[in-house]
Amino acid sequence: MFRTRALMQLIPKGCGVLRAQRRLIHSHMEGMTKAAVNLGMKYARNGLLESDDYYTNGIPECQFKFDHEKYGSITKLFDSHRHVDPFVHVQNDLQGVTECIKDIVGSDHKVLNTVASYFIEAAGKRVRPAIVLLVAESLHGGELPSEEQGRIAQISEMIHTASLLHDDVIDKSDTRRGLKTINKMFGNKMAVLGGDFLLARASLTLARLKDPVVIELMSTIIEHLVKGELMQIHKAEPGNGISNYITKSYYKTASLMANSCKSAAILGGHEDRVQELAYEYGKNLGLAFQVVDDLLDFESTSDALGKPTLADINAGLATAPVLYAAQNFPEVQPLIDRKFSQVGDVQLALHYVEKSGALGETRTLATSFAESAVAAACEMPECTARSALIALVERVLLRNR
Repeated sequence: MFRTRALMQLIPKGCGVLRAQRRLIHSHMEGMTKAAVNLGMKYARNGLLESDDYYTNGIPECQFKFDHEKYGSITKLFDSHRHVDPFVHVQNDLQGVTECIKDIVGSDHKVLNTVASYFIEAAGKRVRPAIVLLVAESLHGGELPSEEQGRIAQISEMIHTASLLHDDVIDKSDTRRGLKTINKMFGNKMAVLGGDFLLARASLTLARLKDPVVIELMSTIIEHLVKGELMQIHKAEPGNGISNYITKSYYKTASLMANSCKSAAILGGHEDRVQELAYEYGKNLGLAFQVVDDLLDFESTSDALGKPTLADINAGLATAPVLYAAQNFPEVQPLIDRKFSQVGDVQLALHYVEKSGALGETRTLATSFAESAVAAACEMPECTARSALIALVERVLLRNR
């Protein structure tokens, strides 16, 4: 019982997950081998399992910087890798991920099955599993990912999908990817339960990997999603706007990519430095992805995004463009503090965003994260998958939806 309790602590509580999830995990943890448990204890004793602070309080500084002297501009590097389509490269594996997820989330409960299937069928390009698969292949110098690494790709997509179901309830969203949201179709209760169900199945799949270090990393993602949502609700301390924004973006978006990539590296048997390469690629790509997403909320159209534009500011949320505007024009801060609740607040904030050049500053921020992601990728063995990782960074920067 001791070993089960110790490992159960790796699964965060209070994340809106069904009690059945923990019972299922408890059952499968009992069946874990003594060798796997001892391995986790050995890592903890030797300091290889980082402290809780490492995962939950702030973002580790990037260890890999883009070498302009060696590669020139990032645009020049993109030019030499653009011929590889990252999604075409892993399309067969991604199809396998989709089919496996369908099997994993299959339920004898008709409504749950309908809810899960609706969202899975409406999925986009499956960016997160594609990243995991490409990183796993690249670290092996072009060898195909193992079955265990493929499981991480599946788990990352299920966690992501569950978070979207919950986010749409919190944000009262009516559309996503141009389709009606689950909460709009089936109601808030079914959307929440559908998300919980996906998290339960993701946790069960994770437990079956029987790797305590990977279980800790992937479970931390769920905790980070909750912490990011709480940061979004509460007002940041004055003067910490951009710093707070980056931390929140890590929790809500980048942690999933970073820790999934690192988990794939661990399951591939790679050494610590290689694991950090994987982590840094995922983290910085995730941060670039979120910053671009917030930029598109101002620059794109509703048809292109598949959801209303200016959604964040109309919901009272200040993202990078508004925060940069506030650095140049202090009169924007009161608008942020009252969550743009008064008549004319949104229009006034947009005026200062345009006047301050904040959109350009936001684009520069996204590019800096993209450069760090490329720097990590360039440290990986040269192969087609590595080129695909670099090409994927460019797609994130240039996307319009």
